[in-house]
Amino acid sequence: MMIRIHRILLACALALGAAPADAQPSASASRPWQTDVSCTAGRNPALTVADTPRDARVTGCARSRCISLPDGRRVCTCTEDEGGSVRVQRDGHVLHAWPADYSLTGTPESLRAMRGDLDGDGRPELIVAEWMDMSNGLGIRYYRLSVFYGADAARPPLQVNVDDFRPEGSFVRPAAGGPCRLLATAWRELRDPRRGEGMYFTGQWMRYRGGRLEHDLERPLVVRRLLNSFDREARGAPLASFRDQRAQAWSGLPVILPPLAATRRGSILLVRDDTVDVAITPHETVVFRYVGASDSDDEGNTVVNLLVDGATGRAWPRGYVPERRWLQRAPVTIRTYREPGKIVNLLIAGTAPATTGSR
Repeated sequence: MMIRIHRILLACALALGAAPADAQPSASASRPWQTDVSCTAGRNPALTVADTPRDARVTGCARSRCISLPDGRRVCTCTEDEGGSVRVQRDGHVLHAWPADYSLTGTPESLRAMRGDLDGDGRPELIVAEWMDMSNGLGIRYYRLSVFYGADAARPPLQVNVDDFRPEGSFVRPAAGGPCRLLATAWRELRDPRRGEGMYFTGQWMRYRGGRLEHDLERPLVVRRLLNSFDREARGAPLASFRDQRAQAWSGLPVILPPLAATRRGSILLVRDDTVDVAITPHETVVFRYVGASDSDDEGNTVVNLLVDGATGRAWPRGYVPERRWLQRAPVTIRTYREPGKIVNLLIAGTAPATTGSR
């Protein structure tokens, strides 16, 4: 499901104990992310970006554009009578397909496909990037990434939303080597005691392991405020934006929270796309929609539902919900923060099991 987000007011918890306060810049002088390198760089890049899409004929499509991959697959946009879709094909057979609900600014021509071994198992993943929408004012570009597991081509992709995506600056790895990380970026309204309240570009490093995303705890959450000196089109962005000395590590997670109004506990009953059903009691179920994004309720309040990993205290990137096999039936603590016009629900979920694989 496409999520259009024109104001991102996400809030995050630091732990399961006392109610969190606004996060602070880290006092640590260590900046390990500054030595990271692009996965697309070098003579033998860890991530290769395929050519741009070209017009092609696809059965059942009024108009289509396709990217051909070295392994024989094609990634195609398909314009149909009732909307559009993105398809991954091989030998004319559709392996995967999902709706392509682009806005007037997003376009099928922006489709990109990349291949790289993200988990270090020797079998490259396929990553498909779609430009979905663009905000008014700042012109933030909203992208959806679909990542296909290299060890199981039939497995449905995981999907995650990022802002201002670029292959050369969004897939990075330590200079010493190792698999690529996704630099999951988002623009958020934050409050910093030194730089004030405003729009901040935020980035968190995510590992891909066992077909799902994990937080890379070797890298902090990094933020940088949007000022006149911020060159969003810099070469190597978004990583280049965080290499600047004005970028800073954030202790815990970025947060502007209203006052705490309630704390409840329950268990997760059902996960479907970006919706989570939580059982509070045997007779009371609460449905949280658009997890990771902002929405409006019937009373006109801005509502933010954010899923927090109880194992790390970090929030999952927008548009990504961990797989059902561990999240379903997991215990969850719900913290609700409220002020006139705004409600924030933090869904602090149980611990995910360990996974195996190369780091």
